[in-house]
Amino acid sequence: MSFWLREIVGWILLGLGVAAFAMCYIVFLLNRWFIEAFIAAGIGIFLFRGGMHLLKVAMAARAAREIRREVGPSNPANARKIRPAMASAPAGKPTPSVVPRPNV
Repeated sequence: MSFWLREIVGWILLGLGVAAFAMCYIVFLLNRWFIEAFIAAGIGIFLFRGGMHLLKVAMAARAAREIRREVGPSNPANARKIRPAMASAPAGKPTPSVVPRPNV
């Protein structure tokens, strides 16, 4: 699923959520149908949050694609050597704390 499709569906869900809130106020609350208004508000919340989530995922996918395009194809000769974080510490000794504290 491309990020454009996610973004379009996200905007549609966002609009449906706002429309559900408008319907909640215009149709139900002005006619004093409180139970129906709560149900419509719940539906609107789920639609709105789903649309926001899809928009965030689409933006992250677009950013990942841009970064991949800028970095270029991975070349093993130019790749940094990644080593485990604890490779330099001898076995059996606790690592020092990284939390700053006052010198005593």
